[in-house]
Amino acid sequence: MKPKGFDREQKQNLLFIFLALFSAGVFAKDAVSLYLENDSRTLKPNHKTDRHYTHGTKFVYMTQPDWNWLSNFADWDAAGTDEEVETVVGFFLGQNVYTPDHVDEPLKRNEDDMVYAGWLYTGMFAQRATDHKLDHLEIDIGVIGPSSKAERVQRGIHELLNSDEPIGWDDQLADELAVDVSYMRKQRFLEGWFHPTESSDVIAEYGFTVGSVYRHAQAGITFRHGFNLGHTFGPSRMSLPAGISTLRKKDTESGYLFARAAARAVEYNRFLTGLDAEPLVGEFQVGAVYQRNQFELAYSQTFFTREFEEQSGKDSIGAVTFTWRF
Repeated sequence: MKPKGFDREQKQNLLFIFLALFSAGVFAKDAVSLYLENDSRTLKPNHKTDRHYTHGTKFVYMTQPDWNWLSNFADWDAAGTDEEVETVVGFFLGQNVYTPDHVDEPLKRNEDDMVYAGWLYTGMFAQRATDHKLDHLEIDIGVIGPSSKAERVQRGIHELLNSDEPIGWDDQLADELAVDVSYMRKQRFLEGWFHPTESSDVIAEYGFTVGSVYRHAQAGITFRHGFNLGHTFGPSRMSLPAGISTLRKKDTESGYLFARAAARAVEYNRFLTGLDAEPLVGEFQVGAVYQRNQFELAYSQTFFTREFEEQSGKDSIGAVTFTWRF
């Protein structure tokens, strides 16, 4: 027997229950974010498109539940602190798409290039923060290969934009389970030349990722200038969602410009298998963030140094983030 869907009365009852919970504050201090990264001309001023890391999408839900293990996580701090600690957890679903150069013209490709690949993953993160320091712990689990549906996504986007058909997905990486664990710390400079002012601050970051997709250590620094910065920790990105920074913001208005420089010491990158990976990869990111009441919009442009020796030219991506607090 074919299962029946919800009838009109059931749909109205579900909507009523959701609105009742929402008005009662059950979902208070929650937020959702949508991250979009792409190397297309519409997102960035660069002629290199559809090559290497070509697209990423990530949907994140953030909340502040009263869980015992979060209290234990709040008490953990290798450096020690007497400041009040705030915690957040997040759940997400994401997809990355990787391709070689010249997706529609295989005869132009270098034999030593990235292969077609997709990475579909889910997971969760936990964050703990004081006014000036944030710890981010995350686990990602998913699948690399045809089951990631990356081919379907890229072909669908190309059809929608009336672009040339990508050729070569039959040779993409095979299905495999993949798991990564990441830890990052962000810390605001409080003294010296980089001490915070009413309109600017400087934030350091450092951490590592270990697993079957990536293994690297990284460090960076972010400069911000704007208004109503508050005790937040700079711009978010797909690999490091905002979390506490988002939920700390007040229903007013804030905005800033930023520049970020970072470097990764790379031990393993699944998508560079068979290539001569560069042991050190640099990135430079510039962008703007604007928040008004419960909504936030961010745009950035990130430039990367070469990730492997055979790479023909440097890559860059554009990124847009939409966030709603409720």
